[in-house]
Amino acid sequence: MNEIILMTSIAVFLLLAAVCSIVFNKIRMPALIGYLVTGIIVANVWNVSEESESVVEILSNMGLILLMFCIGMEINLKKIRKQGIFAMRVALVEIPFMVLGGTIVGGFLGFSSLQSICLGAVIAGSSTAVVLGVLKMQNRLEKDRIDTLILVIIMEDIAQVVILSMITPLMAGSELDTGGLAALIISIIAFMSVSIVVGLRFMPRIINWVSDNVTPEILVIFTVGLAFGMALLASYVGLSVAIGAFLMGMMVAPSRRNKEILHDIEPMKNIFMAMFFISVGMEIGLGTLIDNIGLTLIFLGMFITLKTVAVFSGYWLANENSRESFASAISFVAMGEFAFIIAKQALDYNVFSEDIYTSIVGAALLSMITLPLISNNAAERWDKLCSKMPGALLRSFKAVDNVKVTFYERIALSSRKTRKEVSGSITRAYLSGIGMVAVELLFILITPPLRQWGIEYFGGDEWLWSFLILIMNMILLYIPTFRLVDTIQDIMNLADLQSNRQLSRRNYNILDSFLISNSWLIALMIAIVILIIVPNGLGIWEHIVVLAVALVILLYINRKAITKRTDLIPFEEDGPDYMDEDSFRTLLDAKYAKKLEEDNEKVVSVDSGDKRY
Repeated sequence: MNEIILMTSIAVFLLLAAVCSIVFNKIRMPALIGYLVTGIIVANVWNVSEESESVVEILSNMGLILLMFCIGMEINLKKIRKQGIFAMRVALVEIPFMVLGGTIVGGFLGFSSLQSICLGAVIAGSSTAVVLGVLKMQNRLEKDRIDTLILVIIMEDIAQVVILSMITPLMAGSELDTGGLAALIISIIAFMSVSIVVGLRFMPRIINWVSDNVTPEILVIFTVGLAFGMALLASYVGLSVAIGAFLMGMMVAPSRRNKEILHDIEPMKNIFMAMFFISVGMEIGLGTLIDNIGLTLIFLGMFITLKTVAVFSGYWLANENSRESFASAISFVAMGEFAFIIAKQALDYNVFSEDIYTSIVGAALLSMITLPLISNNAAERWDKLCSKMPGALLRSFKAVDNVKVTFYERIALSSRKTRKEVSGSITRAYLSGIGMVAVELLFILITPPLRQWGIEYFGGDEWLWSFLILIMNMILLYIPTFRLVDTIQDIMNLADLQSNRQLSRRNYNILDSFLISNSWLIALMIAIVILIIVPNGLGIWEHIVVLAVALVILLYINRKAITKRTDLIPFEEDGPDYMDEDSFRTLLDAKYAKKLEEDNEKVVSVDSGDKRY
């Protein structure tokens, strides 16, 4: 490579990036937007030579590796375990919601299964730099809230790394045969397992030893070398270099000198990171962006809507009040750095077309520009929204909110044993919800090849196999859905809400109906609604037929379960020898509530734990 071209390219790109960043800084926009605009200007104004493009590609890969290494170093797993319970609850609600929501919207837009899942992965995260920069500019940096926000975004980053690891072999699958794809998946799983288990155990000790025996300069050189070496290993097993660098950052993070290492790497990271975002901007043609402005606005509206609803739900379910939940949710509506990384990977593997990629980057840029405009006075905006909300809707929301508040108050006053049981039940409910999302994502991904395989080997047409796959989807979706509903009913019984609600008679009946309803029927209704919402190529009448088939199957299963229960449990106390299921449930609930009340009366809370006398 001609060194004159190298020096000229670096000088022009960095100086132009600095000028654009200064301009955007004057209007209180993050520097990242300036880097992206620099790339757009370079690609659409100048005729960039192939050698200059090679320079940008090399430097951008270095920037990507350093960026991901630093993100990994900022993740403190011990802090997450000790302080991140609230943030973890928020993330466990928000991330699956975003991935599934993006996948569903992609299906409605006519994207393929893999394109839809990649779209869901792209919108799952938020930008730490942009979000914190805007909050700092608006003087909204309350310590507790910012710590929670950072932990949630860190968990988004981890989730996006996991998703990228899972979809990388799928994106490369078009270039591999079945055996090659299986070998790639196995090698990736083995690489990540060994890296996480062995690396987190031994790498901090190695870094600590090096830091005790060499100068800080050598320590920085050593850790940067490890980052690039891990990135190289990741590329050998079929992963992105970004994932390898991220994993090495997580390994180095527990070391004693991690803050000093991060501080020394920061200037170098900033320079090469600018080149990465310049390269992202260079992929955008203004003509393509203008031609796809409609798709860009759809992506922007989808991201803002889904992110606000998802984060609001996460905060609210984790027992934050609705006003603060909304203010926090609005603070997240800026697409993260991983949006560019995943979109770039999808473009390189020809999963995303240039139109989709350009629209995603355009939507990400607009989200960063929009954030300071919509996040200012977010709490006051919630007050105005509530004042304009229809009365019936507002009363319903307040009733549900009262149920949540009563639930948490009741749990706070219960014994330690009860709190532990409720905590375990909530965890099971979260896992069941994630299982529901996983089932739908799996069927979205496998339906086209499975349908083609069935037609090829067993005959039939596309409609028949779509119908059969939908029935399979219904059955598998029902399992985690039933567990979710059943667990929620158990949680509400544990909290003993029926004896402590301060609700109107109407709301009491609604909640009471949920408590005493058959779990299988509620689960069936939820599963049907999900199948109708998720695109699958079948019409409403096909869904009705699937509902009828599933209903017959579940009625049969439920009937067998009732028969088995009544055969095994004769009952002679204050009643007939045998009773129907509803009476049996009511009696069990009453006895359980009485036993729980007796236990609570015997509990004395002391510092060393609960003791029974």
